[in-house]
Amino acid sequence: MQEQKTWNMLIKHLSQEDSNAEKELFSKWIEKDEKNKVLFDKVKALWNDETNSGGSLNPTAAPTFFGRFTKQKMKGFLFNQTIGNLVGFVIGMWVTTMFSHHVLEKRGLKNLFGLTGRKKVAVNEIPEWLQSGIAILVGFITLELINHFFQTKKHLIVWEYIKRSFTRMKGGNKNS
Repeated sequence: MQEQKTWNMLIKHLSQEDSNAEKELFSKWIEKDEKNKVLFDKVKALWNDETNSGGSLNPTAAPTFFGRFTKQKMKGFLFNQTIGNLVGFVIGMWVTTMFSHHVLEKRGLKNLFGLTGRKKVAVNEIPEWLQSGIAILVGFITLELINHFFQTKKHLIVWEYIKRSFTRMKGGNKNS
């Protein structure tokens, strides 16, 4: 709670929107402790857009559309999202098929002697709404795991392992 009041006081003082009473309170606060003065100096430097490297926190020239969305960034985004969505969808569909099985109907009233073609009947073991909900949930969780996998660059480790395995496999075939 005290931190929030301190930040509000700093913001009001830096934006010069503080009243005389607030200015007096600020003066007392800054004289109270050396840490307060150091904090104020840091916040003031950020407020005035000064950094140690001489750079700016808010660049004056906004990057263009093509500067912000490069071909490499777009390819990476599409690849990561596409793979995540595809794997999530496939896992969701797999879960859906795991909850049902198919039976061939050989004879019935319309096909008393089994002379006509057989009919494939899907038998659901759980209600359809629960089956769909579970498939969506498992698919979504898988999608998020795959997206996290790509965002943390773990796919690069797997790709390097596959390349090394393939190279060893090729090298082993040449020696045979």
